[in-house]
Amino acid sequence: MSLAASYAPAPLAGCVVLVVDGTTGIGRAITARLCAAGAAVAVVGAGHPGRGDDAATNAAFLCKELAGIGHVALPYQVDAEDTEAVAGLPGQISADIGPVSASIVVVPSVRRVRPARGDLPRRLVRRRPGPAGGRTAHRGRPGRPSRRARRTVRRPAGPFRGGAAGRGTEPHPGPQTVRL
Repeated sequence: MSLAASYAPAPLAGCVVLVVDGTTGIGRAITARLCAAGAAVAVVGAGHPGRGDDAATNAAFLCKELAGIGHVALPYQVDAEDTEAVAGLPGQISADIGPVSASIVVVPSVRRVRPARGDLPRRLVRRRPGPAGGRTAHRGRPGRPSRRARRTVRRPAGPFRGGAAGRGTEPHPGPQTVRL
């Protein structure tokens, strides 16, 4: 078997795959790969309001492009806020192509938005760690021990001071000379 044949996608002939947001970016690539592997793909587009494009138009253009090269892909439109429409989508796909074998939902990237101060607990806003909320028994900044407290933490006392079971407590013997 050739190396190229070993990396070929598994044949998906007869499978119907639902791809949500399959019109842009990684969703478009997934849709194209599924079609190339022989699957019939039901594409639900996602509109991007900032760019002024339409979900149904995106899905229709992609499906037309894939049908032009001999693949089976059908566009669908559904409003995510309409629960009845979302629940009826698999039935509509089953009537058009066949029962849905698998579904893929492409989640768009999320921009990090800083929450309002009123949304977070007070100790998180002030970045105070731990259940004590930054109150410590020593002087220094909240959540950070003073130099004196850190110095005592670094030097363990007792039989384990130098290592496991008291090993390593004797001084280093110094350089050794070996006579041959």
